[in-house]
Amino acid sequence: MAFPQSWDELFLISITRAGGSEIQFAAIVDPTSWDVNEGDNPWESIPNAAGGRIGKQSPQEDGEISFDIIPLELDTASGVGLFQQFVGVSGGGAYDTSEPLAVDSSWPAGVNRVRDRFRIATLWTNDPAATTAAGATASSTDSLRFYADDCRFVSQKSNFSDGQLKTTVTFKYPAMNKAGTTLNGIWQSGDNTALSALGSFT
Repeated sequence: MAFPQSWDELFLISITRAGGSEIQFAAIVDPTSWDVNEGDNPWESIPNAAGGRIGKQSPQEDGEISFDIIPLELDTASGVGLFQQFVGVSGGGAYDTSEPLAVDSSWPAGVNRVRDRFRIATLWTNDPAATTAAGATASSTDSLRFYADDCRFVSQKSNFSDGQLKTTVTFKYPAMNKAGTTLNGIWQSGDNTALSALGSFT
C-alpha cells in the first residue's frame, strides 16, 4: 500500500484507565473536533548589558487533548460516555456497574482524591483489519498514531448547541514523566510497515 495524500476524518481513538482495559470511542467522537496541543517549548531572549540578547529556554508546557463526544450513558465497559471517568471513584475503586448507574457521590473527608490517569491513543491507518487504536497494524500497511500517557481528565462541558447532547472533553498530560526520562506524548508512523501494539498502561 501507499500513504494516502492526506489522512481523512476516519480514525480509531481509545481511552485506557491506568490498570484497566482499552475502550474504543470512535463511534461517539465528532472527528472535526479532535485537537491536540503537545505543549509549547517556550523560548525567549533577554537583553544583556552589551546590547545583545541571551537565549532563555523554559521547560516544555503540558500537553492537551480535546474532542467532542455524543454521550449516551454511564457504562464504562464500552465507549458510550465518560461521565464516571470524569468524576472518578473514591479511593480509586471500580466504576459503578450495577444498573441504574450513577457517578460516585460519596467522598469521605480527608481521603486522597488523586484523579485517575489515562492513556489516549488515536490511530489513522489503511489496515482494514485494525480495530483498536493501541493495537498492532499489519505489515505492508500505512499508519499514523499519536498517544499520550499519564493524562488527567480536566474538563467535561455538555451542551445542546447542535440539537443533540454533546460533550467537549479535555485531558491534560505532563510533557515528561516524573523522572524526566520518558516523553508522554508520542507520534508513530509506519510506511508499508507494521506498528507494534502499545504495551499495557499501569
